[in-house]
Amino acid sequence: MLQIMTQAFSLFHFMPASTSPKPSRRLEAHLRACAADDAWPVDRPLPTTRELAKRFKLSAATAFRMLQELAREDLFWQHTSGRFYRLAARALLDRPKPVACLLRRLELCSALYRELLEGISAGSGEARRAMLLWHDDVLVNHADPDRPPVFAGEDAQRMLLDGFLERHGGDSGGYLLDHVWADSVLKRAGDRLTPGVLMFRKAPPGLPLSNVHADFDAAAMQALAHLLGRGFTRIIPVEPFGGDPAVEEFFTATEAAASTLACRDRLAARVRACTPKETESLIRSLPRGTRCALLIPEDHTAVRLHTLLKAAGRACPANVGLLAVMGTTISAQAGLSRLSFDFREMGRAAVALLAETAPRSVAFTATLHHGDTT
Repeated sequence: MLQIMTQAFSLFHFMPASTSPKPSRRLEAHLRACAADDAWPVDRPLPTTRELAKRFKLSAATAFRMLQELAREDLFWQHTSGRFYRLAARALLDRPKPVACLLRRLELCSALYRELLEGISAGSGEARRAMLLWHDDVLVNHADPDRPPVFAGEDAQRMLLDGFLERHGGDSGGYLLDHVWADSVLKRAGDRLTPGVLMFRKAPPGLPLSNVHADFDAAAMQALAHLLGRGFTRIIPVEPFGGDPAVEEFFTATEAAASTLACRDRLAARVRACTPKETESLIRSLPRGTRCALLIPEDHTAVRLHTLLKAAGRACPANVGLLAVMGTTISAQAGLSRLSFDFREMGRAAVALLAETAPRSVAFTATLHHGDTT
């Protein structure tokens, strides 16, 4: 009997171990193969830990630990949802929500907003953020540069903004706002627009928005000093159209600068040039015995007035000077003297401000370009 038991023990002792790998090893091999398999879609998550555990006959905790170990080896990446993906998915999925651009519809004639959007696009690319473009011609309709734009009233603006926030507010990671949005509309929206940046003009007090804006105070001082230094004795501010907050901000800065420079007597009352009739009337009213200069915060109007001055035989700048203030390629190509702002850099700065924790204001100074009209 003892001999039989000894033989049985001997057979058991020398029986070869099973060649089948452990479930955890089979899972590891499977996952490593998935990581190297280019056919596995990058945006497709791996099976859940429960599914892996059931398939490989081990505990969900073991499957989860295995995924974590391989993630530490940079074979996989864990999304905030808890699901695991191939590492390449991180560049696609681990990104902030897109930048919502609540700007006017880009028209072919809008050099200023084209440059702003180029900067916004560059800044979004640097921040690895997508852009959610919303262009509604109800906000600003300016398809014809020879006619004044039509701006939406406050009631229409409220409807536009509420509609956007209801549909896309949850998908937006920040807002870049056209400068024509009314203060009352922005204040009503309140925290729903944070983080947000108001473009091209200062944010109103009490509104939790950052802003990138043209330094119109310094620009107005520079404009008046330049025109006075060129010997113009009468400076006429020309209103290209009504209803634009940035235009109003510049004219207010011009009046303050005239007081600072003690030249209020040289600054004429504002003159409208919103329609062809008003523009022609302005040309006829210009005095012939006095060297006057037109100060115009809109490039298309500046170019149009320059053309009409030539047609009327008014020597420019010998008799009449002309200074454009926004200084885009429109006025540059026409050879006008101009003050320009770096709108592309303004757009880049706006995107960067969305990542900051507290609202901040960034001012952009103007650059004076000596053209043929001063």
